[in-house]
Amino acid sequence: MSVFSRFRRKRSVYRATTDEERMARYVYLLNTLPASVIESAHATAFRDLPAHTRREMFEQLRPFLADGERDTASDDPTVLARLVRRAEERRSSRTAGDARTPAGEPARTAVGTVDDANSDPRDVLLQTGVVAIVAHQFLMSTAIASYFTVGAGSLTIGDEPAWVGEAYDPSAGGIEGAGMGADAGAYDGGAAGFDGGFGGFDGGGLGF
Repeated sequence: MSVFSRFRRKRSVYRATTDEERMARYVYLLNTLPASVIESAHATAFRDLPAHTRREMFEQLRPFLADGERDTASDDPTVLARLVRRAEERRSSRTAGDARTPAGEPARTAVGTVDDANSDPRDVLLQTGVVAIVAHQFLMSTAIASYFTVGAGSLTIGDEPAWVGEAYDPSAGGIEGAGMGADAGAYDGGAAGFDGGFGGFDGGGLGF
């Protein structure tokens, strides 16, 4: 049984997609949306994770803490979303070849040096077993809906893949921005071990 059968959905667009399609859509948005929108959507997605899971993710993303954040609560979803944003920025920079460093040396970022072994946010999601639920909640967040309905994304939604319009454009019967996550349900700890075949998932080369 799919983990997402545990969630009630308001719109048929989510019932129509498979787990793998959700993952591919999540990766697409990570690679295309403004960092501020990604951070806000992740804060919503992380809010429903158990505190112990957020703490585990926090520890793996600790290299991205600024000095002034050392005393911040480690299970705060907003802080965690900020760290993931920084890690995603580092990931994009490294992928583009803009963060090349000599072999064996840690990469430098705005918050110091980063050990590459712990710097990939997508690996962190996979290792903590929450990537599927985070992807689902991310797609259902008001931040994403607002971006495509009243934000900058509404101006270029016609240039996006068809599923973006189907999911978020009200004129196409997509999800309304208001109350978008209301029926998403709460995180079920039993899903922490779900891998849905994503242990080796790469989204068709999309980045996992």
